[in-house]
Amino acid sequence: MDFQKLVDVYEELEKVSSGNKMREILADFFKTVPKEDIAIVAYLTLGKFSSDYENAVLGFAERSILKAISSAAGVSSGKVRESNQKTGDAGLTAEIFLKHKPQTLVPVGKLTIHDLFDNLKKLADTSGTGSQDQKSIMLVRMYQQVSSKGAKYLTRIVLGTLRMGVGDMTVLDALAIAYTGEKKNKEILENAYNICPDVGVMAETIAKKGLKGLEKIEVQVGRPIKMMLAQRIGDLDDLEKKMPGKVSVEGKYDGERVQAHKTKDGKIQLFSRRLDNTTAQFPDLVKYLEDIKAKEFILEGEILAIDENGKPLAFQTLMQRRRKNDVEEYIKKVPVQIKVFDLLYVNGKTVFNDPFQERRKIINKIVPKGKHIMPAEEILTDDVEEINDFFQKMLDDGYEGIMIKALDGVYQAGTRGWNWIKWKKEYVKEMSDTFDLVVVGAYYGRGRRSGVYGALLCAVYDSENDSFETLCKLGTGLTDSVLEELPEKLKRYESSKKPARVNCKKEMIPDVWFKPGVVVDVLAAELTKSPFHTAGVALRFPRFLRFRDDKKAEQATTVKEVSEI
Repeated sequence: MDFQKLVDVYEELEKVSSGNKMREILADFFKTVPKEDIAIVAYLTLGKFSSDYENAVLGFAERSILKAISSAAGVSSGKVRESNQKTGDAGLTAEIFLKHKPQTLVPVGKLTIHDLFDNLKKLADTSGTGSQDQKSIMLVRMYQQVSSKGAKYLTRIVLGTLRMGVGDMTVLDALAIAYTGEKKNKEILENAYNICPDVGVMAETIAKKGLKGLEKIEVQVGRPIKMMLAQRIGDLDDLEKKMPGKVSVEGKYDGERVQAHKTKDGKIQLFSRRLDNTTAQFPDLVKYLEDIKAKEFILEGEILAIDENGKPLAFQTLMQRRRKNDVEEYIKKVPVQIKVFDLLYVNGKTVFNDPFQERRKIINKIVPKGKHIMPAEEILTDDVEEINDFFQKMLDDGYEGIMIKALDGVYQAGTRGWNWIKWKKEYVKEMSDTFDLVVVGAYYGRGRRSGVYGALLCAVYDSENDSFETLCKLGTGLTDSVLEELPEKLKRYESSKKPARVNCKKEMIPDVWFKPGVVVDVLAAELTKSPFHTAGVALRFPRFLRFRDDKKAEQATTVKEVSEI
């Protein structure tokens, strides 16, 4: 098939804004495509030449593309660059200059979709000394084989900018309509695509075997499966409604989720949540996974950056491992650990439809417990108090929270199902400890709070220096009755200037100062570092609970206690 036929379809698609119209155009086009070509056409319709998880990259910079346009059109590079600055689109620039390209001495023929597909793969595989020159020569030859419109879309494909609003599911829907006439096939398509996120394989299956063939698509080691997602609940007490009885409770970690595949020949590959191949970033992790007692597997886990004692480090630290260069250096700088939490395939058998408790038993059996690899922490319980205790322990250990899993739950690929529930510290309405804070200032209210204090400046006590250090600005939780009570309650402590024992940065200067005397009970989501408060940290989302009339200012929460928390 001539590439120009696909170019004509691109032109049509670029003019429409209706999803249904796109499907109609594509379905009509796919009917004309030979079945043996449909996989290639499916990829090229999306501006691709392989599945996303193969991480095939052409490595063309825009300046190299412009140079190739210049060579193919027989004009100066300066003219091409100048035009591109005006259009802002290298594809349009190619179309402009290749309308009147010079005739070559030797006819080069038409560019077929097979030629294009094969050339794109060759471009991706070309590397090393002189590779850019070789790539440019190949691209110039392709420019000589296509129309000016073809040059526009060829350029966009090479740059990875062929974005016409067509997505993977648009293509799959259109294929289903073209080959089966069925429009109500979303569930079948999505189920198959979740375990085989490869448009080319899906297209070929639909063309040759219809939708029935999709139902028989199987898991393949080395081809990632779309990852399952978790639901949320408003309160731990709601758990019984969603997951009655005993559940598995695991740690939830602030790292990078990974799906690890090991083939029969021992090759291990790593895939991210986006299904990108991240194997090259974690050669150390590949070695740790070699210790798993299985010849073949697909498993999931969380990659964490750890310190020398195996304790978790911040997610930002792990992000330093997202690099192509200096990998060995950063293996030493940022060591990692994997917590394995699910198993989808093992030794020739797909297990993601088995109950989770069975999958977890296999994990415990085949995954070693070491500094760099281990099963996720787990308890089995039907007691909410026990779940909350485990949650607090995970927070104390530096983790993000917990995952609660139905023991009989299957792995729902690509779905946010109720077989998993996540519970993170951000969801908790109350911390286990509240803070007794001293009111040292107030800000006048605005809008509905005009005429009263709208917010309070609160501090903790520094017992070593006998001073009060600001910790937060408190406005939430102050009801109308509390706002009415505040002026009278604070009047006796009002000061015409900053009290001597109060330390405050200029960013937090209040409208009214108060000598330390009134103590309030406050809860918050968490503590965070702050350059604006003299305590060095601040409360996030503080909320007023009540006055602590039974406490003196010096009996408030101390700087030392905050530091320990």
